[in-house]
Amino acid sequence: MNAKAAVFVSAGQPLEVRSYPVLDPEPGMAVVDLVSSGICGTDVHIWDGAIPFTGPLILGHEFLGRVRSLGASDSAQEPTDCMGAPVRVGDLVAVNVIEPCGKCLLCRTGGAASCLNLFASLTYTRSPDEPPHFHGGYAEVSVCPIRYLHRIPDGLPEDVAAAFLCAGPTIARAMEYAGGVQKGDRVVIQGSGPVGLFAALWASRHGAELTALIGSSSRPERLSLARELGAGLVLDIRSTTMEERRTEIMERCGGIGADLLIECSGSPDAVPEGIGLLRPRGRYALAGQYSDRGNVPIPVHQITFNALQIFGSAQFTSEDRARCFDFMRRVPDAWDAVRAAITHRLPVSRADDALQTVRSGHAIKALLVP
Repeated sequence: MNAKAAVFVSAGQPLEVRSYPVLDPEPGMAVVDLVSSGICGTDVHIWDGAIPFTGPLILGHEFLGRVRSLGASDSAQEPTDCMGAPVRVGDLVAVNVIEPCGKCLLCRTGGAASCLNLFASLTYTRSPDEPPHFHGGYAEVSVCPIRYLHRIPDGLPEDVAAAFLCAGPTIARAMEYAGGVQKGDRVVIQGSGPVGLFAALWASRHGAELTALIGSSSRPERLSLARELGAGLVLDIRSTTMEERRTEIMERCGGIGADLLIECSGSPDAVPEGIGLLRPRGRYALAGQYSDRGNVPIPVHQITFNALQIFGSAQFTSEDRARCFDFMRRVPDAWDAVRAAITHRLPVSRADDALQTVRSGHAIKALLVP
């Protein structure tokens, strides 16, 4: 049988919907049928050329599916996923597209999310013309090493797992680097996309005294959803000035500024504003600046005078995703709000349309589905 994939050929060009044969898995490999595949802002950056990739390739790193078949193994042991959990046909799994080497300096010293050899393991840079063809997420099938699977824990619904499949562990990793949300912290989040919305849920459920979110009403549901997910203060960049936002946040933070800022917007302009919202010795986690969108002037003297702590965070590990899944299982009262973040579901054949809804800001979370 054949299955469809939406193939990236070059930046600025429409994706090509192609059909490839679904082959039986080689030893150590798995064939996984699509349940959903999220459209990430990173995919839009690649599509636009802001992150240089050379096609043909299949974009997508938020693939959720059910195991169709597993390659035969000479071992008597049951196959296991990236966390060592048994994997069987029919299991609901996330499919990783990258794996730390486990051997380099960073892997040996707690920095596996930034493994020096990380991109050597990236699956979706392979051409779909090479068997087994389905190397990325924008496809009706994924074929990957069994060790790249991440079994979804029992009791976590498919759509709840899908909504923040990348955004969730992205925040979990950023919080590991930045020291986490401490009880009583006053937290400010910049950005009202999936990463910012998940950050609001994470901060509010980890003991923050104040969870404030600065976002855009380009789609008004974003800001109302931020409130449902735990943001006690929501500021719209379309109806407030930078100075008005600073005044409001300073009043809520005892006049000295926030303990923790989490940048999730991807806008370079957010960074100078964020620096001005922190208290002395405040922490700034940068999780949204994932492509080069130009330079901005930064008041470096404020970093020095206020002894600010700035943490960059990009990729995440399987352990981060596992912590995210565990967290999501423990907040079932938030599941309806999490589901509401999924605003678009489109088939693989309409992947271009899905990308466009994300690029325009019309979608909160768009998924490709069977």
